[in-house]
Amino acid sequence: MSHKILLVDDEPANLRLLERLFRRDYGVLTAASGEDALRLLSQHDVALVITDQRMPGMTGVELLVRTADMRPHMVRIILTGYTDMGALEDAINRGQIYRYVTKPWDNDDLRLTVAQALKHYEANRSRFEAEGANRRLAERLRAMTEGVVRAIADMLEAKDRYVYGHARRVGGYASAVGRRMRLGVPALEQLSLAALLHDVGKISTPDSVLLKPAALTEEERAVVRLHSERGARLLAAVPGMEEVAAAVRHHHENYDGTGYPGGLAGERIPLASRVIRVADAYDAMTSPRPFRDALGHDDALRALTEGAGAQFDPEVVAAFCGLEALAKIRAAVTHGACCSQHLPATPPRAPRGFAPEELARAVRAEPMLAASVLRAANGPRGAVEPVAGIQAACARVGEDALLAFAQGHAGVSVRYEARALRDHSRRCAAAAKLLAEKTGVLDPEEAYTVGLLHDLGEALLHTLFPEEMEQIVWLGAVGARADRERAAFGVEHGQVGQWMLEACGLPPALTFAVQTHHEAVRSNDPAALLLHVADAVADAPDSCELAGLDAPGADCLTPLGLSRADLARVHESVNELVGERFDGVAA
Repeated sequence: MSHKILLVDDEPANLRLLERLFRRDYGVLTAASGEDALRLLSQHDVALVITDQRMPGMTGVELLVRTADMRPHMVRIILTGYTDMGALEDAINRGQIYRYVTKPWDNDDLRLTVAQALKHYEANRSRFEAEGANRRLAERLRAMTEGVVRAIADMLEAKDRYVYGHARRVGGYASAVGRRMRLGVPALEQLSLAALLHDVGKISTPDSVLLKPAALTEEERAVVRLHSERGARLLAAVPGMEEVAAAVRHHHENYDGTGYPGGLAGERIPLASRVIRVADAYDAMTSPRPFRDALGHDDALRALTEGAGAQFDPEVVAAFCGLEALAKIRAAVTHGACCSQHLPATPPRAPRGFAPEELARAVRAEPMLAASVLRAANGPRGAVEPVAGIQAACARVGEDALLAFAQGHAGVSVRYEARALRDHSRRCAAAAKLLAEKTGVLDPEEAYTVGLLHDLGEALLHTLFPEEMEQIVWLGAVGARADRERAAFGVEHGQVGQWMLEACGLPPALTFAVQTHHEAVRSNDPAALLLHVADAVADAPDSCELAGLDAPGADCLTPLGLSRADLARVHESVNELVGERFDGVAA
């Protein structure tokens, strides 16, 4: 196939000479200026450009510099006099010019130079195509790996909610520690993946052991200990996951060599395994289990510090203890900190004279009031039978307490963003209740509660870290935002929301739905699916959008027995209900 070459010179006589020299062997294009040359390059697949250096408007060097991104594998030759050598030096050093030819040129030498340049072009093009093929292959491999990871996460979630939530939290803690230790991007990616999948071997652990609501026997602990080797074998079969598999295999090694399965010690243990070991232990200590209560954040850090040098790498422990954002979040959740700056509450218009049902109506309109009332109604864990409905919680705490809560949350200036978040929560609550009535997935009152409170985690992060969250919100996509939150704080807002609902005494089915509702497309949990759909209904500007192809997909709607027409009807009802329900509450 004949190559196309482009000849550029502002002198017509030179163009004619060059054209006669090459037109028998190549497809020749000519341009009298740099602008004309750029126009032709945008229209033709040119293998070689030969340009004069001294031209009005745009010099040859300037033209060739601009073509570097346009046609990266095209070969560039410049015609120049000896006096222009200084202008060429930088362009030659940067590889933007293949060769320069001095004027006047020798025809035979120029033909030979062009022939060699086109061989160079063929080599460039082959390399460029190979690099493109390698990129496409790498993207397919990455997509395959992500698919395997998603499938494994699905299996973990189906096996045990605790194991799935534990894996997500350990992944967030490990990523935050890795950044604090200034690990490079490839190492962070491997660490994050290994931390998320560190318990994948538990998929083959018998349910009678994994889900046992009591402390394990020695024999049962021996069965559980097999999970690190099983997980490593599973991951080692996936291309490119060798380092992840090694990190998973050794994440129960102790720093002093007393761990398993290899009895490795110190720096013989992969760094990712040492980070996961600390993050795993922290989450195990701070998560309640049926057979024991959870430790607080400070107590867990003391335990990690005491184990540094024996169970844990001291450097990793120091990095974990330096996660100040995580400490602030856990303290705020533990002490019932109010995130009223981003979910402000407005009290009833009159301080007295309200009937209990009217006060309850006001509480149902305000996420922060509802959270405070639920927390008070349910008290310390195990002290009373917990309630999940806001109406029942209001009845339990009484009229005086309700009014006190309403007064206590008043007086905070309402920012536009805060009002929007509160209004969205109201709409989501109404949608969740209607969807629960239609599907039977949740009790409608419980669905209303979880819909109203599902954004508490995001509100708390906005209150504690306003500048960081303002930047994160601009990322738009929920997945990207969650990744940035984990990197910045060690946890993302869905997990913070779960902790806050746990502090309110809500049952695990509801708290788990809040943790996972943004990932409901990969969830097996009907409550999370319902909340995900209710969230989409609350966000939709009109019913027509929900009836369109971009509304929640069949993978969310089919398990709930819903159609897009159902969502459109729910959306219309939400518009009516929200206006009626909150007419008596100050806006």
